[in-house]
Amino acid sequence: MYHKEYSGKRALVYYRGGIVGEEPFEDCTKDDPVVIEIGASLVPRGIEELLYSMDIGEKKQAVIPCDKAYGKHDPEGVQRYLRSFLHNGNALQVGDVFAWNHPVSKKEVPVQCIEATEHMVTIDFNHFLAGKDLNYWFELIDVIDNKGISLKEQ
Repeated sequence: MYHKEYSGKRALVYYRGGIVGEEPFEDCTKDDPVVIEIGASLVPRGIEELLYSMDIGEKKQAVIPCDKAYGKHDPEGVQRYLRSFLHNGNALQVGDVFAWNHPVSKKEVPVQCIEATEHMVTIDFNHFLAGKDLNYWFELIDVIDNKGISLKEQ
């Protein structure tokens, strides 16, 4: 069942997951539930679709394809720079993750150095989960409206 009434409300969830075929790297199954605003595009589309499909109190596992997660890895998102062009460029090593100011959003985004030579570094601007299918388990504890009223009590 598709719960369009969840749109614009806050889902209280427990979840665990990561990349298909690997050990989960996220485990939010203890303490207070995580709050996700449904329909706000703050989480990948596949996760929102999963939440819309769940009844309150339901537990569900799903594989989320990369197209509905963080997209495919874009080769154009990999760029080479002179070390001298980057702040701390001379110290960068393969595997280093650092903050880059996005030219459009002006927000800091994590990027990774994937290759380093004496004078050049190659930086991957893709999300670290781009091109990866994800495997997640969710438990939908409740859905709360903007007045703080639970949908499970309605």
